[in-house]
Order: sequence, then C-alpha cells, then structure tokens
Amino acid sequence: MKPSKTVDDTLSCLEGKLKSARTSEPRFEAELIVSEAAGKPRLEILLDKSRILSAAQQRKINSMLARRMKHEPLQYVFRKAYFRNLVLKVGPGVLVPRPETEILVEHAIKLAPKNSKVLDIATGTGAIALSLAQERPDLKVNASDISSIALGYAIKNRLLNKLQKIEFFKADLLKGIRNKFSVITANLPYINAKDYAALPREIRRYEPKSALLSGKDGLTLIRKLVSAAHENLEDGGHLLLEISPEQEKPIMHFFENSKKYSSIEFKKDLCGKIRFCIIRHG
Repeated sequence: MKPSKTVDDTLSCLEGKLKSARTSEPRFEAELIVSEAAGKPRLEILLDKSRILSAAQQRKINSMLARRMKHEPLQYVFRKAYFRNLVLKVGPGVLVPRPETEILVEHAIKLAPKNSKVLDIATGTGAIALSLAQERPDLKVNASDISSIALGYAIKNRLLNKLQKIEFFKADLLKGIRNKFSVITANLPYINAKDYAALPREIRRYEPKSALLSGKDGLTLIRKLVSAAHENLEDGGHLLLEISPEQEKPIMHFFENSKKYSSIEFKKDLCGKIRFCIIRHG
C-alpha cells in the first residue's frame, strides 16, 4: 500500500485492500485500523476525514493491514478486545471474547445472592469473572482455566482493569475444587466437529482449537461439567452455560436423566436464538 496523506484517502485504500482479501466488514475494519493507528476514537476520525496522517501512523496502518490481510483477528492485531466495561488483553492462545457472552454475565449478576461466592470455569481472558468482580463488588469471585496461557492473560487483565478481589487458578473443570458456590458460570468449548470445519478461516487459523471444539457433538465438556457441578453448588445455586442453539434438546435430555437438579431454563441471545442454559440445584 502506498502512503496516503489524508484519513479519507487512507480509508478508501484500506477498504479496497480488505475487500480484495475478503475480510468480513472491509469499510468498518478500515475505520478501526485508522482509529487504532491514530490513537483517536473512530467517530472523531470520521468527523475529520481531511486530517493528515503522519508517516509513523501510516507505518502502523501498513503493519496492521498486512496482518489483517492474512485474516488475523483484529483483536489480535490490536492486542485488545472490549467486553462490557472492560478492556482486555488478547493474543495467540486465548479465545477472543464474544459479545453474546456479555448476556451470560447479566444472568449471573441477577442470580448471585449478595456477598456470595461465584466460580467461572474456562475463564480464558477472564472476561466473565472480571465483569462480575467489577459490577458486583460484593461477590467473592473465583475463576479457573486448564490453559496456563489463558490464565496469564486473565491475570494481566485483572491488573489492567485494577480488580484485585478475584482469584485465578489452574484446574480441569471442577477437579480438585471442594468449595461450594452460589453460581458457577462456564463458557466452555461447545462447537461440534462439522461446524468447526465450517468456521471462518480467521478463527480456525488463529484462535485456539481447544477453546472451541468439544467432541463430535460439541457437548463433551458440557456433559462432564453438568454431571459433576451439583457437588460444588450450594442448595439453590445455579449453573450457567453458554451453548449452541441445537444443543437445547440433548441438554434437556441429559438434565432429565441426571436427577441431580431441580430445574432448567433456556435463554435467548439478542438474535433470538437459544444461547444460554440455567440449571438450578436444590
């Protein structure tokens, strides 16, 4: 890409390049890249398209463009993602937090009794746990992950967002955990083998497969957690899961056969699709 002097020229050039690479939203992504390179909010950039970009800013733009042209997620390129009120460090080895997961936090906030203990399993960047600690400072928040890389990001994000009242530790689901919690949240891998093969290449190429794929039907880890979580839930406690819409019936069937919980409820995301499962113990 030849250097362009104004924001307007640069945006047009970027959009054309990104279209040729068939990225998901060329114009929007171009605006985000220029905003990031300029260190200015996107809307401020768009209101001053005649702004002259410096040589240093153009070099940043070119570097970010080259990475995005290879379909590297923009969150990895920018080394950050936004989730509710948080700014989170992200990068290779950790899943980029998705907007729909913000709704899971809403349900957890409403269900957790005052001053209770909560546990977030497979915490990744720490998005769910950190949001709970930030928005419900009365809670005692614990969070675990089997990945040392993910835990490294979560701990950095705790410092970045100045949230001290939260404990991160390494664990495989609930193995070795003896405490009981009022709420357990889990955004586990839930994609089946067929759907994983059809995911956009930027996801398959860059994001950790282990954080997305969970057996042939996508339910391997969810089954394990549901079968054990009752032992770590207080009486009246809730297990909150993020799921795929087609998993409603198999999860309901598993719930009916388990006899370990008192109720189950499915909630929709903003697109009207079943996305969350709330299971009550006792």
